[in-house]
Formats: sequence, C-alpha cells, structure tokens
Amino acid sequence: MKEIYSRKRAAKAVGVSPRTILRAIQARQLDSLKIGDGKTSTYIIERDDLMKYSAKRKERKCQ
Repeated sequence: MKEIYSRKRAAKAVGVSPRTILRAIQARQLDSLKIGDGKTSTYIIERDDLMKYSAKRKERKCQ
C-alpha cells in the first residue's frame, strides 16, 4: 500500500510551509489528488511524488 500525506504533513516532511506545498501543486510541480471543492477541499500526496518534488527543490537550490 502506498504511503500518503496531507498537505500539512507533506510540508513538515519536506521542511516547507503548507502554503509552499499548495503553490507547488497549483504550479503542477507536485502531483496530488484533490478531495472536495472550494475552501474545504484537501489534497492527498503520495510519498513517491513528494520525494521527487523534494529532490527537484534541492537540485534547484544547489544551482
């Protein structure tokens, strides 16, 4: 079974704010599944996708 994260838990795992995770999702830099509509919606993020996003962030930081 795949490990999944909420936006808040993903942010903590990567060391960024939940808002940064939301921006990455909106910019299509981080794959996720949106559950619900409007302000009450939530995002589900798979661990593999989060690790790919984190690696890309580190790459850009080092350049």
